Amino acid sequence: MMPTAIDGEANCVNGASTIVAMHIVCLHNGKTNKVVAINGIAQKRLHKSLQSQLLSLSLSLSLSLSLSLSLSLSLSLSPLAKGNAKEEEKQREGPNQHTKNMSSPSKRREMDLMKLMMSDYKVEMINDGMQEFYVHFHGPNDSPYHGGVWKVRVELPDAYPYKSPSIGFVNKIYHPNVDEMSGSVCLDVINQTWSPMFDLVNVFEVFLPQLLLYPNPSDPLNGEAAALMMRDRASYEQRVKEYCEKYAKPEDIGEATEEKSSDEEMSEDEYDSSDEQMAGKADP
Repeated sequence: MMPTAIDGEANCVNGASTIVAMHIVCLHNGKTNKVVAINGIAQKRLHKSLQSQLLSLSLSLSLSLSLSLSLSLSLSLSPLAKGNAKEEEKQREGPNQHTKNMSSPSKRREMDLMKLMMSDYKVEMINDGMQEFYVHFHGPNDSPYHGGVWKVRVELPDAYPYKSPSIGFVNKIYHPNVDEMSGSVCLDVINQTWSPMFDLVNVFEVFLPQLLLYPNPSDPLNGEAAALMMRDRASYEQRVKEYCEKYAKPEDIGEATEEKSSDEEMSEDEYDSSDEQMAGKADP
């Protein structure tokens, strides 16, 4: 079948339409490229903006985290700091505060004094404070002081038992480390070995017996006794015995007087009783 003129015209129209369409597409593609370019610039700006915002957010989070860690650390260290402060305060307050926490000084004195009385030591209170009293002390065996008995004055300081008691002999004793006039015992002898673990029983069962058994003439309170001991031990021991005979008998501290008084009271009671019996027999 042969193409007609109408068909040719139609083909021309179609070709023209195709060219127009291609031109429109080209124009459209040009606009599209411009739009794509514009979008690329906007995306870069947006990316930079997002990076800035993310950086700011990261810094804010880091700062918040640091503050949280600091607050948490301060809260966790606060009890420790308080504990250290309390410990330092206790150390500044010294042994008295420590004594109050364990037991009051008055209770410790009372306990030690009761323990001393229960150990068969005769104790005479000077006042009601339980800080000053007398104790009857007998000289140790196997020493020149054996057979002597002394009234020993004891004074307990406020810091007892962290500080040693003061001790003095009331009746005279001849000893290099005891002042003959005042009876005071050299405190260095006790302080050198004193500990809060010791009590009053230790004083009379350990310290004083050791003091009388082993005098220290190199640190004397009685220079004459120290010199005699180093020069002539036999003469020194003889002088000790003479002092015991003269000043350290039971009657010198009132023991015999008390016994005599009790004997006299018994004799008077017996006499009164015998008088009543005799009067009863005489009545009939």
